[in-house]
Amino acid sequence: MNPFLALFVPLLILGFVYILIIDNKGLPQWLEQLSDNSGTIWIYGVITITVLSILKYVSGN
Repeated sequence: MNPFLALFVPLLILGFVYILIIDNKGLPQWLEQLSDNSGTIWIYGVITITVLSILKYVSGN
């Protein structure tokens, strides 16, 4: 069941975003604003993943 969810949920999200782009004939305004800050999002994403990995390692799981 978990591999199914691991594949299905991201594909569902990507499909939803694709439909939004097609319906609006371009990126929605909120997505354009989000893409302007993509560098910041990447940095915070990498920091979050790193911190969670360290916490998982320290907790011993």
